[in-house]
Amino acid sequence: MKKRYDEILEAVVLTFLRNREPIGSASLRSQLPFEISAATIRYYFNKMVERGELAQLHKSSGRIPTERTMKQFWRRHLGELTLLCDALEEVEKLAEEERLFVLVKPVRANRLRRIERVSDRYLILVFEEDEYIIRYQAPLESFLRDLIGYELEEVKQIARDVGMMSLFYKMRAKSEEEVHLCNPGEVIRIASEQSYWGCRHLKEYLEGDAVETFGNGIHFDPLLPRGFMALRTETTLDNRPVKLLCLGAIDHNFTKLFKMEVHDGR
Repeated sequence: MKKRYDEILEAVVLTFLRNREPIGSASLRSQLPFEISAATIRYYFNKMVERGELAQLHKSSGRIPTERTMKQFWRRHLGELTLLCDALEEVEKLAEEERLFVLVKPVRANRLRRIERVSDRYLILVFEEDEYIIRYQAPLESFLRDLIGYELEEVKQIARDVGMMSLFYKMRAKSEEEVHLCNPGEVIRIASEQSYWGCRHLKEYLEGDAVETFGNGIHFDPLLPRGFMALRTETTLDNRPVKLLCLGAIDHNFTKLFKMEVHDGR
C-alpha cells in the first residue's frame, strides 16, 4: 500500500505540472500505469489531504499538491541540476513558456595580477582581462595589494562590504555587460506581488548579483518568498561555461529546463 500511495502522489504532482489544473480521481486514473478504481483513488486522496500532502480548493474540485509536497518533489528529483539545453536561445524560449526567470553569467578567470601607482594620484588595478582606475590613497593601496590573486567577483564583493563603493560600481557596470536575463518580466512580476521581498532584492536580480549570492543547489524560503524556488548551477551554454540562476513559482514546470532524476522508491 505504501508503494501504491507514493506512486499516486507522484502521479498527481506530474499531472499537475503538465496541466496546471486540479486533478480528479477519474482523470488521474487514466494517467496511472496500473489498474485501480476511482473510488480507491479518492480514498488515497482523502488520506493525502489529511496528511497535508494535497489540498482541495473547493468541495467539488479536484486536488492539487501542497507547497510541502512540491518542495519534497523538487528536492527528490532535481538533486544534480543537469540542464537539458545547451543553447541560450533554447533557455530563453523555455523560460518564457514556463514563466521562469533565468539569469546567465559567463564564468571566466580574471584574477587581480598587480596594483600600479600613477604618481600619487591614481591606482590601477590590473586584472587578467580588465583594468580599473581609482584615486590614490596610501591605506587603500596597502589594502588592495593584499587582494592580489583574488578573482574579480571576490574583489567586487569585498569592495562592497568594506564601503569602497566607487570601485564596486565600476566593477558591477562591467559585470552587467556580460549578464544575460531571460524573461526578466517574471522576476519583476514576483517582486511587485511580493513587495516586502521585491523592495530589497529586485535590483540584485536585474543587475546579475543574485547569481553570486546563492550556492549551487535548490533554494526556498526564507531566501525567497513563500511558494517560490531558485535553482543555481554552473553549466555550459553555447560552448561557454556559465553560472545560471533560475527562479519561479514552486508549482511551475522546471523539468523543461532541468533533467528529472528517476528513483525506484521514495
